[in-house]
Amino acid sequence: MSDSVKHIVNFSGGKDSTAMLLRMLEENVQVDEIIFCNVKATQQIGGELPEMYDYINKINNYIKQKYNKEITVLSQEKSFEDYFYTKKIRGKRKGQIYGFPALQGSWCNDRLKVRVLNQYLKTKENYISYIGIAADETERLKRLKSNECSMLEKWNMTEQDCLEFLRERRLENPLYKRRKRLGCWFCPKQNFATLKILKTEYPKLWEKLLQWQRDSPFPFKMNLTICDLDRRFTKEN
Repeated sequence: MSDSVKHIVNFSGGKDSTAMLLRMLEENVQVDEIIFCNVKATQQIGGELPEMYDYINKINNYIKQKYNKEITVLSQEKSFEDYFYTKKIRGKRKGQIYGFPALQGSWCNDRLKVRVLNQYLKTKENYISYIGIAADETERLKRLKSNECSMLEKWNMTEQDCLEFLRERRLENPLYKRRKRLGCWFCPKQNFATLKILKTEYPKLWEKLLQWQRDSPFPFKMNLTICDLDRRFTKEN
């Protein structure tokens, strides 16, 4: 492979991308750049939970001290909230704000992450993009492009293997103690247990969801609003 090819690792702070990154560094696999796409919930609030940002800083300090590598943080000017209140300029819902995205074909991932990553990668002439997809995520692996690669597939590392890999090094993300999946705190795809934790332990973020729901033309989940969930969780407690 040509030396001009840039080897770029996509890092999210999740178990799979973190395990892949650390093993690549441990085994001296070429890593030219490490990128993390930071989503903004609002102009003042990040899209990740506070513990995630602490963890990313921890990993960044670890690889900086041990391998002289640093994570490049990508972001964009617009936040989820900015898009949320943007009015549609065409179609039958012209003049209506976007509101909460649909569960299928949601606009948020494309506008807040995919476009940011693609715009950045376009500045690289020739590159291999390393994406942390575990060996047991076969459907996701099938969707990899010709210049995308998951070292976890090559190493036959499953999602559980990634967790164990990080635990052995005492570098696991503490958020996994009560969650199977991580992501933006406002994501409609998260399960009820995670949402209940959000209401109980992050009241300011939950209040923001309630505010958005009052303004959104669509429910948070299909036929289920944040207000419905708020009443349900309050009753359960």
